[in-house]
Amino acid sequence: MRMENEKRMMTGAIFDVDGVLLDSMNVWGEIDAQYLIRQGKTPDADLSKVLFAMHMTESVEYLRNKYELPGSCEEILGQIVEMMEEYYTHIIQPKEGTVELLKALKEREIPVTVATAGDRGLARAGLESGGLMPYIDAVFTCEDVGQGKESPAVYLAALESMGTDLASTWVFEDSLHGILTAGRAGFPTVGVYDQASEGNHGRIKENCTYYLEDFGAWEDFLKEATKWQG
Repeated sequence: MRMENEKRMMTGAIFDVDGVLLDSMNVWGEIDAQYLIRQGKTPDADLSKVLFAMHMTESVEYLRNKYELPGSCEEILGQIVEMMEEYYTHIIQPKEGTVELLKALKEREIPVTVATAGDRGLARAGLESGGLMPYIDAVFTCEDVGQGKESPAVYLAALESMGTDLASTWVFEDSLHGILTAGRAGFPTVGVYDQASEGNHGRIKENCTYYLEDFGAWEDFLKEATKWQG
């Protein structure tokens, strides 16, 4: 962590959805394999790792080509999203402490946006079901900008909507590639623990500005982040 070496007041926050706001990564680790099995295909054992850094359009293109699936990418995507809707609407829950953190940001008049590689409809369904949407000003997806999180485009779109300063707008991510991309673009970053990123925890901790094992420690983070002076 590099917080002690930098001085920036927090003016905005950008959150990833799956694995950060919502405890949903375990579902995504299974759903693509379930879809392939329904199609009579045998998924590779490392499928979830291969798809982890891709946004939804990229992952569907990969599945269609790799497993020679029938139908267009749009049709396959629609079928996968339909499988997920039940999970996001009725089963997936926010991570513990998430509501309290977002509420605290709202009280401090710090704008909050979402930047996700997932589907907009699913993200909104999960955020609304979990009671998080009242604290979120806008939702941006990688599909909106036409690039995955190997590019900072989705974070920059969220930043522009808030009108905040890049150097004091924090990006919350559970994945190493998200942390690296946002950090290279100049954002201070918060690494958020998620079991799906277990193999990268060491590198995430090394490359983020602040690390949260869980949102139960949000008060300590917010105390530090909002007292920084430029």
